[in-house]
Amino acid sequence: KPVVLASMTTVTPVRLSPALESALQRVRLAARAAAERSVNTLGLAALSATNNVQRDALLGGQYELNRKLALFCQTFNDTLEERITRESTPRTTHTSGPSTWDTMSLVDDHEVEVKVLADRFALNIQNQCEWELRELDTYMGAVMHLRAAEADRNPLRPEILGQAMVRAIESIADRPEVRKALSLEIGKALADAMRQTY
Repeated sequence: KPVVLASMTTVTPVRLSPALESALQRVRLAARAAAERSVNTLGLAALSATNNVQRDALLGGQYELNRKLALFCQTFNDTLEERITRESTPRTTHTSGPSTWDTMSLVDDHEVEVKVLADRFALNIQNQCEWELRELDTYMGAVMHLRAAEADRNPLRPEILGQAMVRAIESIADRPEVRKALSLEIGKALADAMRQTY
């Protein structure tokens, strides 16, 4: 029988610049600190809950976050790194690409929910860090050799952090009410932490 040898191709991983890698590490630490702080605040919020359903969701969130903190952080880190790597690669522009109708696809309800939640996280961060984000946009424009500071090219923009946070919460909690409680508490803690981080 003939032996067929498969050709092996190696994919070189994209290396982030030292400045971007350092910034990524600071964001990872801020997210971990926000999650650790949220374990305590979820318990305190449960004590002042007005009804049993809310109290159960807060206690469930505290339990899951405390028990699965390592998984939460790992999912956040992996998602964030993957998105930052994708965002920091040079974009190519094609003038003769497919039309808008060709590129449209159906998006399931879950992906819409993820985007809405990520946008809420982003809005919290933007409200807390307006001036810091302007300076960061300028800095990232220089690091990425862009002609100008472009907020939508900043790989550390709040939308990216929001998406990573939603994926991390999904990795540790199944119940929608627990996810909502986690989103509110971690969202507040992360927004506070990002001002200093940015």
